[in-house]
Amino acid sequence: MRSESCGSVQIVWLNREQAIQELKERARDLLARDARVRAVGLFGSLARDDALPSSDADVLLVLESHPEPRWFDRIPEYAAAFDGTSLPVEPFPYTLNELRRLAAAPGFLSTALKEILHLGGDEAIWPQLLSAPKP
Repeated sequence: MRSESCGSVQIVWLNREQAIQELKERARDLLARDARVRAVGLFGSLARDDALPSSDADVLLVLESHPEPRWFDRIPEYAAAFDGTSLPVEPFPYTLNELRRLAAAPGFLSTALKEILHLGGDEAIWPQLLSAPKP
């Protein structure tokens, strides 16, 4: 994010390309040090290119497995991987099996998968999840 000021007026804008590059670098580092992470993708306003300077980055992490049974209890572990980026990051760390179950029903994941921007890992996971059989 960049800003310039002129007297009492401050203009702030979002450098989308820079933000995405930062996220790709953090994703690459995370993939290198955590073998459970299979893929990392961006969804939400930044992926759709309608983010504002006040927006956060919604990051979907596909995990092979995790000892913590509840996805939201995994957030602190994965939020730390994105420290220092120009935007706040909201990680969504799900196991592949959890995502397969979610993909079979309408909801947040079906929307996220339609706009996913691949940041790293196994890119083939996204179309597999998108084409999951629906009930």
